[in-house]
This record gives sequence, C-alpha cells and structure tokens, in this order.
Amino acid sequence: MSVTLTADMRAIIQAAHLCFAATVSPDGMPSVSPKGTIRVWDDQHLFFLDLASPGTRANLQARPWMELNVVEQLSRRGYRFFGPVTLHVGGDAVFEDATRRVQSEAQTSFPVASVVLLAVERVAPLVSPGYWRVPDESAMRALWRERRAALDEEFEAYLAQVEPFRPSR
Repeated sequence: MSVTLTADMRAIIQAAHLCFAATVSPDGMPSVSPKGTIRVWDDQHLFFLDLASPGTRANLQARPWMELNVVEQLSRRGYRFFGPVTLHVGGDAVFEDATRRVQSEAQTSFPVASVVLLAVERVAPLVSPGYWRVPDESAMRALWRERRAALDEEFEAYLAQVEPFRPSR
C-alpha cells in the first residue's frame, strides 16, 4: 500500500535537503545516518544518492526497509517516511536519472555508489513541542530565525579559536 506525497511533504523535502535514514544492521543494531541528497522521485517514492554510505547500503541489502526523517529547521516540523527500498547502481535507469537530477541541480558531478529508492508506505508528521508555546508556524519560524542566528554566532566564535576542520580523505 503506497502513500501519495502531498504538496506540503514535497515542500518540506525541498526546503530541508537533509534527512536522517534509519536502518537496521545485519546483526540487528539500529543505525541512523544523515543524507544530504533527499529528493522526491514521484508521487509515491523518495530517493537519495549513496555517496559515502557503505554501512547504510549493507544494512539495506540485509533488510530492505527504512525510515527517513525530514524536518524543516526553522518551521520545526516535518515527516517520517517508512517503506521498502530498492538499491540501484550504475547503468540502471533509476540510477542514471536520479544521479543526473541531483548533479544538474548541484551544478557539479561527484561519484555515486548507488541510489536508494524508498517506496513510501507510511507517513507520520513530526511536529516540535515548541508549537505548544507559539501561535503558529510564522511565529515558530521567527523564533528560530533569531535563535539560529545566535547559535551561528556562538559557533563562529568557537571556530575562531580552533584549527579549521579538515576532512581526512
């Protein structure tokens, strides 16, 4: 049974561009991993590019089910999407189309190990308890715009005192 994605779900996904993928490892342990390329495939499917996720890929090969959590940060709301997944690799039509879509939007190319396609069977809203103290989403966004600026300022002050992060390759 599939769920049809609403305009609101699509808008949240487009605005967030980041989700957290929950899978289960072959030995039964939970695993959550951020994915920065979440997109809508069609009315019933979401996808992301597997850029550097061998653990997620191994988990999905063993247990092809996943939950994706997507939250728009300022609005403090989003959705939990759950369903079975298929993995697509180079040469596959889904792989080629998904890779082209994301890379053309990013205006760059990068290596892609696979494409993870989620068939959405269940959706649940994610809503911050912060809504208990604000009248509506506009107020929540204003509150978090201000709070986000303060958090960014604090982190910039921290960064000014330490060596810059350099990823190991």
